[in-house]
Amino acid sequence: MALDDIFSALEQQADKEIVEILQDAHNQAEMIADDANDQADQIRAARIERAEKVTRARASQSLNAARLEAKKRIAAVKEEAVDSVFAAAAVPLAGLRGTEQYSVVFQALVEEAVAGFDGSIEVLVDQADEELAKSTLSKLGIQAPLKPELSTAGGLTVTTRKGRIARRNTFEDRLEKVRQRAQADVAGVLFS
Repeated sequence: MALDDIFSALEQQADKEIVEILQDAHNQAEMIADDANDQADQIRAARIERAEKVTRARASQSLNAARLEAKKRIAAVKEEAVDSVFAAAAVPLAGLRGTEQYSVVFQALVEEAVAGFDGSIEVLVDQADEELAKSTLSKLGIQAPLKPELSTAGGLTVTTRKGRIARRNTFEDRLEKVRQRAQADVAGVLFS
């Protein structure tokens, strides 16, 4: 019987070791599962954080694009308003030609355009102003070739004979200069 007792004791010892091994395995499995859950939570949180950042960035881009588009539309409306003001200003200027007042204005434009030129010049005018230009140049004692080559509502352009220097003193050019200054003021109002 001693041998049966030894086998019985060995079996009990083996059963006890099996239970301990299973318990250790179960504990390790729980630790691995807890660690995996912690890692999964961290990964999930990181992905959520990245998704939130991407969403915020996209929302910010959309908002900036909308703001830029609004500024462009406002600028376009302002430019249209400036265009209409200058188009309206050009109408009475175009009707000035042929009046007594125009000959006074034309003479002032000629005097301003030729001031400071030394040497020979050429004067370019619209065909409609050719006779007025001849008489004005003669009246001012200016001898220069006259070329009726411009298309303008009024005024003239003076150049050196080689064309290196030109003074454009037409109604359209003067309006454009004023317009550039006015657009800068409008831009200052728009973007301040």
